[in-house]
Amino acid sequence: MKLDERKRRILTMVIEEYIATSRPVGSELVAHLFEDKISSATIRNEMAVLYELGLLEQPHTSSGRIPSLNGYRLYADDIMVQKDLDAVQKSEIAYALGMEYGVSNILKRAGAILAEATNCVAVFSSIHSETDKIEKILVIPTKSNFCIVVMSTIHGIIKHKTCNLGGILSELFLERLNTFLNNGFSNRSPLEITHSFIQSLISTSNISANESMLNSMLVPILFCIYDICSELCNVDLFIKGSTNLLCYEELAPNIRDILAFLEEHSEVKKRMTAQPEKIKIQIGQNIAGSELKPFSILDACFEIKGKGKGSILVIGPVKMNYSLCVAYLQYFVDILPKLLI
Repeated sequence: MKLDERKRRILTMVIEEYIATSRPVGSELVAHLFEDKISSATIRNEMAVLYELGLLEQPHTSSGRIPSLNGYRLYADDIMVQKDLDAVQKSEIAYALGMEYGVSNILKRAGAILAEATNCVAVFSSIHSETDKIEKILVIPTKSNFCIVVMSTIHGIIKHKTCNLGGILSELFLERLNTFLNNGFSNRSPLEITHSFIQSLISTSNISANESMLNSMLVPILFCIYDICSELCNVDLFIKGSTNLLCYEELAPNIRDILAFLEEHSEVKKRMTAQPEKIKIQIGQNIAGSELKPFSILDACFEIKGKGKGSILVIGPVKMNYSLCVAYLQYFVDILPKLLI
């Protein structure tokens, strides 16, 4: 939809004032905010046109106007000026994230910062890759009947798990075992390691044909590897700021539904569809799922070169501060690849 410059400025003022105050915006206020000297009567006429175009709405109890979903949509797509965080804001975030150790802790801290800054819900996903492959598996005996199974991937991820063998590994069997495991698993995607794959290895294994005790040790190790691969394939979510939604009166009728949605991680993951370098904005009725109709979702993706991708969501009311949210999202998209290399 094409608007002349005056109507664009008026629509912007109404939207940004309503976001800031949650109160309907009247023509006199817009005239006061306008840099050019334009009468409130002229502003009123222009707002009437925006109303007829479906970009503004009039609450029954007020003479002022509020943005419609179409008005928000036009603002987000065509009018909003993308802002940048200032140097101090960037420095504070970088410092806070730099104090954390490990990917999970960094993403949890990032979620807390984003939720507090936007007064919305912030969701960060762990890094996941469809191209990662198993590089090496190492079984390390420990005291008594236990061992540690260590797996590394070509993207540098290292996972380990303790396994109860029910017996003690001999040095000879350990050497043959590690060779067998690396021949069977190396250069395979963790996605390939299914129950049927493990069963096929068990049925074809002749690692110790004459020693049933040693063969019985192989089974828990194989299923330990299966568990590690399942963890690698699983995408963890770090959700912060759910209680922020309680601040918005208009969300009260839907608060139970949105909180239930946030608990269903599989449903939240379906909303993570953005591609790297592009922030996706979904507004109100345009979002599939009845529980999300009163909300807006901003969806972004960050990419760690050679390791995989992670996703970020901001979930809040339709009247969220879009320019602020986009600015913070963009900074996290830029800084996380530098911190998580």
